[in-house]
Amino acid sequence: MSSEPDAAGAKPTPPYSVLAVGYDVVMSHVDYELWAAYVHDLVTTHVEPAGDVLELGCGTGSFAFSFLRHGDYRYLATDVSETMIRVARRKAEMESIEAQFEQADFTNFWVDRPVDLVLLLYDGLNYLLEKEPIRRLLGCSYRALRPGGAFIVDQSTPSNSVNNEALFEDRDQVDDFSYVRRSRYDAATRLHRTTLQIQVGERRFTEEHLQRAYELDEIRSLIDEAGFHVEACYDGFSTLPADDASERAHWVLRRPTDTAT
Repeated sequence: MSSEPDAAGAKPTPPYSVLAVGYDVVMSHVDYELWAAYVHDLVTTHVEPAGDVLELGCGTGSFAFSFLRHGDYRYLATDVSETMIRVARRKAEMESIEAQFEQADFTNFWVDRPVDLVLLLYDGLNYLLEKEPIRRLLGCSYRALRPGGAFIVDQSTPSNSVNNEALFEDRDQVDDFSYVRRSRYDAATRLHRTTLQIQVGERRFTEEHLQRAYELDEIRSLIDEAGFHVEACYDGFSTLPADDASERAHWVLRRPTDTAT
């Protein structure tokens, strides 16, 4: 990626480096309370009791804050973006939320002690464009869990990109932060490219975000390879089985209890 400003004077920057300051504006359409309630229902069905929780790809912490209202969890939230973690820590301090926020790459991490539950939500997996990083994610998550612990991870599918491509374009402005988001999906490569034109005060930036839409069978084969037991694969925000027409799938994966650490 060139670091030179484009014709409009916008400087290209890595994903989430500038977006973090206005991420909550860009994500204002997301109902975090609904997400948290749904995931909490999955936890009580499949994981209870769950005391120690590790969230991967936590962004600015909005899901964590909603989820923590549902139970007394010991919560560690991580994100690869240092800027996102700084924003999350500031929000947690302002709202007196007891959660720990740390920078970490979810394809290369470890924990000091095993946890009961690992979470990776809202397309985090789709940012891994090849199978090998997904293998590393699954391996790290498996090792982070106590035997019997669970990994809840979702994925966006090709159906989502095909059906909703036109809905992924929008714009907004709050105070001195504004953005324009445009998305394009290539069905041949299954790559979904999102470009954000961001303005902070008088400064202009461009971020490009690239995701791959995976079929369920592709992810299932990697899950089996990692040694997880598939407790369930739900059609988005339901308890119905996901299938090829599902736009989002929520996987509930269990680390078996009869394996060595």
